[in-house]
Amino acid sequence: MRIGSLKSVILASAAMCAGALPAYAQDSDTDDGAVERDEIVVTATRRAESLQDVPLTVTAFSAETLAEQRIVEIQRLVNNTPGVGVDTFPRVAPRAWFRGVGGSNQGAGADPSTVAFLDGVNLGRGPMLGVDMFDLERVEVLKGPQGTLWGRNVIGGAINYITARPEASDITRLRVMVGDFGQRNVFGVLNRALADDVYARFAVSSLKNDGFRTNRVDGGPLDEDDRFSARASFLFDWGPNGELTLSADNTSDRTSGGARFNIAPQGSEDPEHPPTNAYADRPGYVHRDTGGLRAEYTRGLGFADLTALVGYRYVDFASSEDLDGATVAQNATNGLGVNALQVLMAEEAEAFSGELRLASTGDGPLSWVAGLYALREETTRDRETETAFLDTSENLYVGHNVTEHAAAFGEATYAVTPALRLIAGLRYTQETKTYDVTRYVGDPAAPTINFSTVANPGETDENAWTYRIGADYDFSDDVMAYATISTGFKSGAFQEQPNAATARLATDPEEAINYEIGLKSEWFDGRLRVNAAAFHMDYSNLQRIAVISDLSGPPGSSVVITDTSDATIDGIEVDSSWWASENLQFNLSYTYLDATYGTLIETLQINADGSPLLNNSSGNQLTRTPTHKIVFGVAYETDDYEWGSLRAALNGNYESEVFDDSSNNLLEYRHPRTLLDASLEYKINETVAVTAWVNNLTDEVTRSHSTASAGGHFVQYGPPRQVGLTLDFDF
Repeated sequence: MRIGSLKSVILASAAMCAGALPAYAQDSDTDDGAVERDEIVVTATRRAESLQDVPLTVTAFSAETLAEQRIVEIQRLVNNTPGVGVDTFPRVAPRAWFRGVGGSNQGAGADPSTVAFLDGVNLGRGPMLGVDMFDLERVEVLKGPQGTLWGRNVIGGAINYITARPEASDITRLRVMVGDFGQRNVFGVLNRALADDVYARFAVSSLKNDGFRTNRVDGGPLDEDDRFSARASFLFDWGPNGELTLSADNTSDRTSGGARFNIAPQGSEDPEHPPTNAYADRPGYVHRDTGGLRAEYTRGLGFADLTALVGYRYVDFASSEDLDGATVAQNATNGLGVNALQVLMAEEAEAFSGELRLASTGDGPLSWVAGLYALREETTRDRETETAFLDTSENLYVGHNVTEHAAAFGEATYAVTPALRLIAGLRYTQETKTYDVTRYVGDPAAPTINFSTVANPGETDENAWTYRIGADYDFSDDVMAYATISTGFKSGAFQEQPNAATARLATDPEEAINYEIGLKSEWFDGRLRVNAAAFHMDYSNLQRIAVISDLSGPPGSSVVITDTSDATIDGIEVDSSWWASENLQFNLSYTYLDATYGTLIETLQINADGSPLLNNSSGNQLTRTPTHKIVFGVAYETDDYEWGSLRAALNGNYESEVFDDSSNNLLEYRHPRTLLDASLEYKINETVAVTAWVNNLTDEVTRSHSTASAGGHFVQYGPPRQVGLTLDFDF
């Protein structure tokens, strides 16, 4: 069956059924001397299981943890997750890296190698990924290839956002956060029963501040937040006839863009403290609207549970970034080769997806999951770099891509004995891409077409088998070990800014095979939890992009190029927590990564005659991948008294050096850094709580993005120290 007909069958079938996997936290039973705590139940294997029983490396954040650590966006989530990093340029279009695997290619004809899901619906484009983390039941971060059950582009891993479900209880919640830099966040939740067995839940979120930097050119804000999000969910409980969940969500951002600093005149040295003033003579903007619709139906069939899921996602995104971060006069003084650098991007994308899934029930030795999946995604994306304050020369690329994807998958676990289980899973994928690109040059008021492939687009048609095999063994009720081999696949990518000769050529598809052994364990009546994994990944045809100088164009010209390489990634991850008492808890996680390119002939620049300048970067460290990352925390909570209770917490994370460029130069580079956060919560009663908090306690200088161009070194910095208060009301 061809992909078009298979996709149609899956989408139509899912729409006719059009559920929700059970996903919840439950109190664990405790013996004398044991510490009572919540057990995290995750759905990483497409069925509800205890985190300690899942033979995967998963970092899970409960709703309580998200609130306590003030995790409201992806940067703070990644900071607190071992083995994961992020690139936030622009801020509302983040790109995650899992164990060295990510994807900086934002072109219409390319995809990330790590993705996110919102209640099971794929978020395939970078600007879709920045989900507000309000009213979530939990977040699951899956490490390593998930090519069997999750499929599309999940080579490095996935972030699963699971929202809170409507329920029968009446719930009204309000959270207000205020802080330095005019921070003012408001979160609200309302849950009601509309009728017998019909429940509704509404959540809204507003994140605003006056900017972490001030633009000294016009006095306006830079690096600010101005986001509004809303979500509505409806649950129809039909008893033996199943459940139907309908939901809609939308997020809007309207900001003035980021602050950039040219540190080349200072020898590319960072300032002692996070800078607060910038000079953006074209401050730009970041506008984003993204959201979607979702319908999920579940029903018990006796032998299995049926889930049918259909989803629609969209994004409308535009940004203009003052890359040089200086005035025309300052650029001349600094010896910049041009008087301005402005990066403009715009993207519109729509995706429709459908999935049918069966998960076995019963207590027999065999359990299984099987399903069909289809997706159609259409993306149009513009990109241009302007090299003058008053732009007089167009160099705009407009790419358009249609991806059609269909897959069939299944995974089974067989209990050979009560302690030993064997795992085998397989997925077959068909994916096509149709990509065209047009380059506009000349007078911006009346540009002309330099070349176009609209009439003769580039095409890919790829089939792939991915699998997972392995076993897990219970040494006791509290100690489980596992060993797995898993694979991942991502189809080839088209260049965002090609020349006429390469515009229709796609890279080879990415493929990865991961060998992993792991341990899930609890000791001393559950007081100590230690989970560990060691892994080796062979990565083929890694799609690497870079923005490089183009000396064949006007001064300051640049182009986005794509190189490919193989890579080898070896690593260890340990996640531990110790409940010293009912009141005192310690957490410590560590990731070690030895992630290096195989053979990589890197394009450094385009010479004046149009030929590439090449560099042998074989054996270098993978970009955006620290060798060491440590996440740690300590929290103490008093007993409940008549006056209430107190909870004090200190959390931190350390990353070793990070290279943002494959040549491992010390320009596109992030120094080792440690970030500390602290909080003190006063819980007055079950209804009201007040928390004082500090983010970036030591006022650490951190680079969030850097690039070198036209003789400059342009850096974007993370937020400085911020102090604030949070008020929580739960009625």
